Amino acid sequence: MKKHLLALLLPIVGSYCSAPLASMIDFPSEPVYVTSSDEAKQLLAQRYTLTGLVNESVSTSLLSTQYRFYQGFANAVACSSSVVVTVDTNTKEVVQIYTHLLDESECQSAKEDNRAIDLDTPEQTYGPLVAAGNAKKIVTTSLNVFDPDPLTVLEDITLEYSDVISNAAYSLYSNVEVTEVAGTRYLENSRVRAVDVRAFDIDGDGALEADANQQGIITSTGDFTIERDIKDYENKQTQFLDTMAFYHIDKSVQYLQQLGFDIFSEPVQFDAFFGNKDNSTAYLAQNVIVFGNGVSADAEDADVILHELGHMINFSLVKRWRDGDTGAIGEGLGDYWAASSRYRTNKTFQPDIVFSWDGVNTSKTSTRILNDTEARYVPGVSYPAHVVRNGSNVDQLWSTPLFQVLKLAVAEHGEPAHEHIDRIIWEGIAALGGGVTMPDAALSIVKAAERLYPQSNYSDLFVKQFKAHNILTNTVAFYAPQFLMAEDGKAKVVLDLFNISGKNIHTFTGHFEQSDDVVSLSSIASFGIALSSKKQAEITVKLPDSAQCGDAFTLNAKTVTDFNNQQIPTQGEYSIPFVVCTPKLTHTPKVENSALSDATSTEGGLGGNKIGVKSYLLTLADTAVLDNDFSVSLHIKHKRMSDLKVTLTPPIGDREITLLAYENIQQEEYNQQLMSRFNQEVNRLKGESLEGTWTLKVTDRAVGESGELVSWGIANISGYSKPETATDETNNNNNNGNNGATNNGSGSGGGSLGWLSLFMLVVINKLRKNTP
Repeated sequence: MKKHLLALLLPIVGSYCSAPLASMIDFPSEPVYVTSSDEAKQLLAQRYTLTGLVNESVSTSLLSTQYRFYQGFANAVACSSSVVVTVDTNTKEVVQIYTHLLDESECQSAKEDNRAIDLDTPEQTYGPLVAAGNAKKIVTTSLNVFDPDPLTVLEDITLEYSDVISNAAYSLYSNVEVTEVAGTRYLENSRVRAVDVRAFDIDGDGALEADANQQGIITSTGDFTIERDIKDYENKQTQFLDTMAFYHIDKSVQYLQQLGFDIFSEPVQFDAFFGNKDNSTAYLAQNVIVFGNGVSADAEDADVILHELGHMINFSLVKRWRDGDTGAIGEGLGDYWAASSRYRTNKTFQPDIVFSWDGVNTSKTSTRILNDTEARYVPGVSYPAHVVRNGSNVDQLWSTPLFQVLKLAVAEHGEPAHEHIDRIIWEGIAALGGGVTMPDAALSIVKAAERLYPQSNYSDLFVKQFKAHNILTNTVAFYAPQFLMAEDGKAKVVLDLFNISGKNIHTFTGHFEQSDDVVSLSSIASFGIALSSKKQAEITVKLPDSAQCGDAFTLNAKTVTDFNNQQIPTQGEYSIPFVVCTPKLTHTPKVENSALSDATSTEGGLGGNKIGVKSYLLTLADTAVLDNDFSVSLHIKHKRMSDLKVTLTPPIGDREITLLAYENIQQEEYNQQLMSRFNQEVNRLKGESLEGTWTLKVTDRAVGESGELVSWGIANISGYSKPETATDETNNNNNNGNNGATNNGSGSGGGSLGWLSLFMLVVINKLRKNTP
């Protein structure tokens, strides 16, 4: 069985009895077996000294049984207190333990959702007929719907809500199960049921508010094949909307059952024409989804329907789904579920956009995407639903890696991978509880991928995508000089090490292929709970015998991070690239020493901010062309480099080359030669003339930290300095820009890695976990 590193972030095990704690996820290093809730409690008492838990439920998923608990104090059942012990259903071995524990004071005001709702249901309508002796039976009928929406089917982005929709936009489906009583058919079967909300205590004040859009129960004596006419909605004739919601929910629930998740004990209820707000909502406690009718009728768009069903799936798997990052994760899951459904039949037209129809007929300024490559997770920041964090909609931060994995998996493995990825995601979510963070959820999904499809590369795809958005990170980040000055085939290298796991590290060890030195740090809680904390280690590197100035080579490292001796140590493989000697540039970088523009807070909207943008110009008279070996110099000081995007535009044309894109750089000074040989983005400039005015643009999308552009430039590399002249050449050609990092290996300031992943430490290939 192939095993991979399960994600880089393992928590400390300890006593959880009194203090409130963030969520934690644990993968036991030694086999532990559990066959009942009582045994799970015993394990928790022994392993965590955790007592006083109350049984919540025992649930099952594809491969696992989840023993769920909450803390035994007042109102705990109403808050997000959760402990989930996930056990392999066949072997009874504990797979993972999830905990989110709260102080009793945090739950004092928590209340369960006991809001009343008054529904008009099919049963109420046909009940007297059944009582009179008429049979209730399931029959099949035909339905006429948009699948998924007219804009997507017609591939016409000019289409508007008020337009008459051509027949080509409709899909007619037969053999759809509905209920028939006394010759009248109702949109109801064992999976889904159309209802009409007559009144609902939406605000929780105990009073029922009547629904202004009561349309009654939709029926038919034959088929449900009416076409949409938005004028009908004004008269509360909503058969098309009810048909849309019924069909798409029913189809999706059947697909979910096909995946192996039969999680709804009752039919999913919906009201396709609720209220006059441009919003739709899933209510788990009341088992009903309501679709708004604001600027447009939400139920005309299958993406909206399936997004809300995604919430119901999520809530059914984890009933205590609140707090932590659950708001953003839940919205991202809903967006993924809608996009995943559409991707099965449409892989070419706007696959990375959700709500293509409703999103352009709305009071909102934009719809959502599932390819937000610039979205980054920032530990310690709150992630409720529908807000902007660090410049990106948080819903997109979660949906993007999920959907991009789906596309990559299908492209590589074909259509069967589609079901595989859908299974993996819901299996991972099923093992969680309240208060979950994005890193927790990511770890659980990676674990599910390993268990469900151990011979595939799905877990690797998830790790790569989660890492790209900083949801998963390495335990430790290394930073080293970019250029080595060697004597007698050796070079001393000072490494800056940052603990970026967000947890206390018990021991950390690094072994290097080209060095006899071992980096070893142990039992030091001060090693780096704070992202700004840093340790340094010096090693002597042996260069290849054939190494010449200008040659590049990598220093390969294997590391072991142990958070606690009861958990699986995290093993990592790192590749640290170097260049021998320092480059000689044909143009000295331009000194700016200019304050950058910080982002500023804004009112309203998505709780976002106005980005700060500042541009810089560099005019060169050199008619030389950028050849096979050139470099972009970039020297920036900023306390939070992840706030920044830096782009470069050449004198001719409108190409904008990305040099830096919100990277998780821990150092506060970035000073790099971005060399064309190693940087694909920079290499796109090959063949450009140096002559003319170059534009460097620095964008800051997060409020609160400012910085400075020290210097920048672009030049061909005419050669490389030898060790004995390195100091003079570096100062002359790089404007003192590397704070000694390129000439003495100090590693201070901006001597971070650079070219293989745009100035960050490169983590290569797979990360593997120890086998017990």
